[in-house]
Order: sequence, then C-alpha cells, then structure tokens
Amino acid sequence: MNPKALQYLMGHSDIGVTLNIYTHLNFEDAKEEVIRVTNVV
Repeated sequence: MNPKALQYLMGHSDIGVTLNIYTHLNFEDAKEEVIRVTNVV
C-alpha cells in the first residue's frame, strides 16, 4: 500500500507518525494482513 494512502486512511497529519507505527511489523505480519484484506467477501 502506498504510505501516503495509508496516512490518509489512518487520519495522520504527518507521514512520520504513520511510518513509526508500522515499523515493528515484519514481512509475515504484512503478508497475513494483505491476505486478510483481499479475502473480504
């Protein structure tokens, strides 16, 4: 996901806030989230 789109969706006024929140994620966490989001029926 585009970081600026995520910033907008999260309602953060600064991209640094958005990026700092998600720095603790690893590839597997991100992969699971993408699968979860794309499998919504």
